[in-house]
Amino acid sequence: MAYWRQWRKPRTKVRNLMRLGVHVQAAVACGITSKGPWRSSKTPGINQALSNDYLKKAGLATLRDGWIKLHYSD
Repeated sequence: MAYWRQWRKPRTKVRNLMRLGVHVQAAVACGITSKGPWRSSKTPGINQALSNDYLKKAGLATLRDGWIKLHYSD
């Protein structure tokens, strides 16, 4: 959601989705949607581009991993 809000304009959203490997039609459909950022984050095009693996490579930690480390760090 944070990336989606950061990109702001539909043209930037489409361009960045295509740069991350999303097909043109899916990128346009995701980029010009009038849905909010939280609801848009569940669409297949955005999930393909901004997958958990991509976000982990970008240096972001997941809440799940933090929770497991906190509760099961024997």
